[in-house]
Amino acid sequence: MAGIIVSTFILTRREIVKWVNRRSVLVVSIITPIFWIALFGKSFNLYNLVQTSDPSLSPAVAEAVRTVMTKRLERVFGTPDYFTYVATGMLAVFSLFQSMFGAVGVVFDRRIGYLTRLLASPIPRFSIFASKVLGTLFRITVLSLVLLAIAYPLGLHLKPGITIVDFVMAWIVLMLMSLGLSSIFTGMAFNISHQEVLFALANLINLPLMFTSSALFPIDLMPNWLRTVAQVNPITHAADLVRYYLVGKPIDNPTVSTAYLTILTLLLLVAGYMLARNGVKEA
Repeated sequence: MAGIIVSTFILTRREIVKWVNRRSVLVVSIITPIFWIALFGKSFNLYNLVQTSDPSLSPAVAEAVRTVMTKRLERVFGTPDYFTYVATGMLAVFSLFQSMFGAVGVVFDRRIGYLTRLLASPIPRFSIFASKVLGTLFRITVLSLVLLAIAYPLGLHLKPGITIVDFVMAWIVLMLMSLGLSSIFTGMAFNISHQEVLFALANLINLPLMFTSSALFPIDLMPNWLRTVAQVNPITHAADLVRYYLVGKPIDNPTVSTAYLTILTLLLLVAGYMLARNGVKEA
């Protein structure tokens, strides 16, 4: 057991150092949330629809219309503005993307022969798998903090009286979801020898998961069939819980959402490790 912990720690440290030392990858990883939040979040702001500047309306009527529409949008999204809604949802989406692309390192290590050397050593197989997943979780933690640091001055409204406990709970939710997704994606990567295949899978999986969740739009306004899909989407539960802790947006039952994410994560963790073991045998 001690050997597994030590080897996992050493390999995880290698993953972190490798990420930090690759300056171009690090810079792109930090710039990406800037584009998502600063450009997408601000340009696609539904609250701009309530800016009544029609000269035919008297100031009193225009203000009344704006107030009514703003309150309606606040009831729909449950946040002070749409930017706050989408910024907190993007924390879950960005974790999804990083979980997927974090598995690319496995394919790269296989192609340069590093994975073969690892498998030829007495290092426990679980440590190899776990280090890849833990390295991804570290990157998600750092980049989530960067995303929050960018979103706050741009207009992210945190709930009044927010505490460090709320931030920790939101982080736990993101780590819980990312652990499951990173595990299954990493397990798949152990069975793939070409990066092109992994990128194709990323496009096939990531975008449908994002658009069939509450990350960008409330599921209550979706068609019935799409709402059913969104209700079992882990991105929905993670995004709703993050908003619950950071913004104060009420949800029906946070305990149920947390339990769902926990069970799903355990299943994906087991499935991912089994896939990785199969890939290791064929390496």
